[in-house]
Amino acid sequence: FLAETERQVERHLQSHLERLPAADLASRAIVEQMKHEEAQHADSAVDRGAATLPYPARLAMRLAARLMTRTAHYL
Repeated sequence: FLAETERQVERHLQSHLERLPAADLASRAIVEQMKHEEAQHADSAVDRGAATLPYPARLAMRLAARLMTRTAHYL
């Protein structure tokens, strides 16, 4: 679960990078560092024996995260 969460956060941060202006170097550096750290956390979990979740579980996590993100946008 931990490794998959970190991977999904890493993809989420990538989407932020794609929307940030290229000239906003400070914000890009912060998000890049966060993305790098999330990848390290995922790799560390795998190194310690984390198993790959089945696709339905990964999909459910992704959908739940999307729901929370969209709900937070409106709050």
